[in-house]
Amino acid sequence: MKKLQSLIDFLGEIREGEISVADKGFDAAFLTWLTVPKNLNKNLATQIALLSPLNEQIHHLAKISEKGHILELYEQLKENQNNEADFVRFISGQESREFYPEAAVYIDKHRQAIFKLFKDIHNLKRSGWVNHNVSNPESVAEHTYAVALMTLLYTPQIMNKDKAVNMALLHDIQETIIGDYTPEDNITPQEKAQKELQAIKKIAKSLEKPEIFALFEEFEAKTSKESRWVKDLDHLDAVLLASYYDQQKRASQTLLAEFSAYAQKSYIGGYEFDFVENIYKRANNACANPE
Repeated sequence: MKKLQSLIDFLGEIREGEISVADKGFDAAFLTWLTVPKNLNKNLATQIALLSPLNEQIHHLAKISEKGHILELYEQLKENQNNEADFVRFISGQESREFYPEAAVYIDKHRQAIFKLFKDIHNLKRSGWVNHNVSNPESVAEHTYAVALMTLLYTPQIMNKDKAVNMALLHDIQETIIGDYTPEDNITPQEKAQKELQAIKKIAKSLEKPEIFALFEEFEAKTSKESRWVKDLDHLDAVLLASYYDQQKRASQTLLAEFSAYAQKSYIGGYEFDFVENIYKRANNACANPE
């Protein structure tokens, strides 16, 4: 239970501040994914970028998650061990654009679309928290980063971690066009799905990245282990943050019971890994035995 609480605190704290760690992490990872040259390993570069803003927090995260491999990924960045790490340094402004002309040309060509997406996803607050009058609620960008980080940490070997991380990183960008719908909104699941597909097609076209649509379509179809896993982590993130907001007294009412009940009702599973289920059991215990 102590390690779970440490994870809850960590995932909550990286979303605090005017420009949070999660804000920086989303920008670095998404821009890396978009622009990495073809001669580099896109998945490795993206995962290094996800960890790039953690700095002093990285050792704490490795300890509480018991995932030592993230230290190895992070050290590649700090020690500039390979070309992928060097590219992330370019994305973060530490290396000259002259070393990556292909990426520089892409950014120049799509600058307006990229930075409109960044602006919108950072400004869009998650509707579930807004509707519950949570003070200083997370943005969609911060939520997306947290889901992608958990995917990097906890995806088991039976799945394609690279695909899962990429899927997590892209799973909510359509909300920059249509907004963040909640189950209480007056829209059918079919209408919501149609709006999302139209929005993601528009984004994929504007960025000239058809793989965005392919990954999102698989995510929504829930036909692969990776898509079901990321869907469950998406819901789990809300449960962990509800617990954090409750402990911080960020709303006039408690949140955990409601968000946990919805997440468990939506739980998919089917990937032979009980990480999410174990946390829900602890959440149920916390709701049944409040302090």
